[in-house]
Amino acid sequence: MKVAIIGAGNNAQGHAQSLAQIEDVAVVGIADLSEDRAQALSAEVGATPFGDYRSMLDEAKPDAVWICTPCWCHAEQAIASMQAGIHVMCEKPMALSLSDCDRMISAAIDNNVKLMVDQSTRYSPSLLELKRIFESGQCGDLVNSWSIRQSYHHVRPGSEWRLEGDQSGGIVFEWEVHEIDFVCSIGGDVSEVYARIAYSREEAPTFLDHFSAILTFKNGGYANLEASQSCTVPQSGRGFMGTRGAAQTKGRDTIQLRTLGMEKPDTIQIPPDAHASQGLGRFTPNSDFIQAIQNNQPSPIPGEDARKNIEIGLAIIESGKTGNVIQLPLTE
Repeated sequence: MKVAIIGAGNNAQGHAQSLAQIEDVAVVGIADLSEDRAQALSAEVGATPFGDYRSMLDEAKPDAVWICTPCWCHAEQAIASMQAGIHVMCEKPMALSLSDCDRMISAAIDNNVKLMVDQSTRYSPSLLELKRIFESGQCGDLVNSWSIRQSYHHVRPGSEWRLEGDQSGGIVFEWEVHEIDFVCSIGGDVSEVYARIAYSREEAPTFLDHFSAILTFKNGGYANLEASQSCTVPQSGRGFMGTRGAAQTKGRDTIQLRTLGMEKPDTIQIPPDAHASQGLGRFTPNSDFIQAIQNNQPSPIPGEDARKNIEIGLAIIESGKTGNVIQLPLTE
C-alpha cells in the first residue's frame, strides 16, 4: 500500500517512522511548505519530498494520506484528499467547527473512502485499563470521571500559530480533545456543559490557555476537566469514581484501584505498549487503519466519534464566554 504524509513536523515524524515499519506499506511522499523539512523527513523513510500537497496527491498517487498539519488546515486537506479517492488519517483535532467536521464526514461517505481521526489516547494502555475496570462493574455506577492536565507550553520556533486562537483553537482543541475523549469513554454521551475559561498570556491575547469544565452525562454522572497550558507547576492525572470504588492513574504505567471493603488500594502495573517502548508510539493505530482499509472494515475512530469531541469543545468555549450552561447537541 502506498501512503503519503501532509506535514513534516513532530507528529509527522512519529507517523512516518511507524508507517515505515509496517509490512507492505511504502511511504511514497511527504509534503510541507518548508522544503528543508520535507526533504529531511523524506530522506529518513525513502519518500519523495513535495512543497505542495495537491501536487503530491496527483504525482505520488497514494492509497492513503496522513494529515499532520496545523489545526486550521485539516478540513481543507482532508476533503481534497478524499475527493481524490484517498483514505485519510487526520491528526487531532478533527477540525475547528462542526460544519467542517460534517463536510469531512460527508466527503468520506460520498467518495467511499475511510476517515480516521488520531485520538491517540484510545490506544493508551493505562486508559484502556481504566475503561476495562469501569466496565467490569466492580466500582459501581459512575459518579464522576476526571482529567487534570496542567503545564507550561513553550512554543517551538516555526509553531507560533499554536498561540493564535483562530488557528489552533487554543487549549480546548490543541490538548483537551484527548481528555474530552477519555472522560466520555467512561461516561458516554454528554447532555450539557458548564465552563470557566481564561486568557492569561500577554503575548498571545487570543490564546485560550486555561479552563475548568463540568460535563453532565446523559446516562448519569458527570466529568471534571481541569486544563492549563500556562501552569508553571505541572500536574496531571486521570481517573473515575463510582458508587462502590474508584481508580486513577499514577504515572504512565500504574493504576490505583480501591473498592468498598478493601483495606488499602490495589496497585496495578500496566505493561507498556511494545512498539511505544521502541519509539514507535504511532504503530498500533496506524496498523489498525491500514488493516481497516485492506480488509474493508469500519474506521477504528471514525469522523462521527471525533465530531462529538469538537462539539463538546465548542460548548466549553461558549459556556466560558457567556457564563451559561450549554445544552447539547449544538447548532451552528
